[in-house]
Amino acid sequence: MDKLKEKTIPFWKTKKIIFIIITAVLIRLLLMPITLHPDLLGHSFSAYFLAYEGKINPYDTLSGLPANHPLVKNFGVGDIFIYPPLTYYTLGLFRFIVKPFIDPNFIPWLWSNLDKIHQYPGLFANLFLFKLPYLFFDVGLAFIMAGLFHDKKKKQLAFTLWLFNPLSIYVPYMIGQLDLLPTFFSVLGIYFFQKRKFNWSAFLIGIATSYKMYPLFLLFPLAFLAKDKFWERIKLIVIGVLPFVFFIAPYLNSPSFRNMVFSPKSQKMLYMGWPLSGAEVVFPFLLILVLIYYYLYYTRKKIPVVFGFLSVLLLIYSVTHFHPQWFLWVTPFLIWELVENNFKHWVIILSIFLCWLTITLFFEPSLSYGLFNPIFPWLDKAVGLSDIVGKYTNVFQLKSMIRSVLAGSSLFLIIDLFREKNEA
Repeated sequence: MDKLKEKTIPFWKTKKIIFIIITAVLIRLLLMPITLHPDLLGHSFSAYFLAYEGKINPYDTLSGLPANHPLVKNFGVGDIFIYPPLTYYTLGLFRFIVKPFIDPNFIPWLWSNLDKIHQYPGLFANLFLFKLPYLFFDVGLAFIMAGLFHDKKKKQLAFTLWLFNPLSIYVPYMIGQLDLLPTFFSVLGIYFFQKRKFNWSAFLIGIATSYKMYPLFLLFPLAFLAKDKFWERIKLIVIGVLPFVFFIAPYLNSPSFRNMVFSPKSQKMLYMGWPLSGAEVVFPFLLILVLIYYYLYYTRKKIPVVFGFLSVLLLIYSVTHFHPQWFLWVTPFLIWELVENNFKHWVIILSIFLCWLTITLFFEPSLSYGLFNPIFPWLDKAVGLSDIVGKYTNVFQLKSMIRSVLAGSSLFLIIDLFREKNEA
């Protein structure tokens, strides 16, 4: 009788799922106030301008500050507001929501007193409230992940793997980075794709692109796998591009916007080039991306759109000196692959994850153990793992080997997934 009753209870009302949610949320609530990375401060600066000063153009606001302004003197103007405007609208809205609970003087004080940040009495509360809004997107994404499956066991497994995988905790709640936002809308786009609501799917990928520009590369696999006719595919691509154009259009005449958002950092995928002459190269990223696109364009097999997303994202990591938080982008799709294929490729995916983890540990300490500097301020001056290992071996060669393993594992996974579908 109890088993029959359990089958009729909605997935999200079961005791197991409620326990999972409570446990996952408690872990996040614990880490939010005691971890800090400098990137969070830059996001907080832009949010301050919108929430407290009503300035909706962070790029011109920053570039228009006088040279003696403490933000300019102590932080500069070229490397803070580097994302599309929807990012800063959202962060400003977050700040506006928690505004009644935050000291309005914290950010102005911080501009002149960064070296004294650990002495600020409300530091823990500010860190907690800065990160709190991500919690709603995070738990919401867990439910979307569950919604990608029909089988109840797979729903629970995908739900649990999302809430307890290290990336979904590390990126929003420890670093305080915003990569959860484009990831949320990308996965929501997959959900609508499965419902065959292709226009909405493309539109949501466009929203994701309006936070960080990488989802623009995902529009093409979506369009190629959704429709067969050329103009129908073009229509989906246009629908996906429109939200991005809508949000950036008011800023295109701003040199500050163009210099900050379309800076060399946004072109990291093109750093690797095979020389053809003294001035020309072949870009491996574009070469392989074109191969993937042509394959998806011409294939008549029913390939899951997640495979297309996986192939593009894994390519980005394979040929790019990526930031650790970028790996959140692909995490829900790797979870989908594990659950959908009953962990067939778990060794490969574990290898990819371990490569990411090792690479992350070799970054500066502020991205690993240094994150706990709010409770251990001396970690700001901690020696990095690269410095320690560098005493005994060529650390750059070691990191290059790890990145090569990641690239090889990613390439094999992509080929194997496509091969299986062709043989099915």
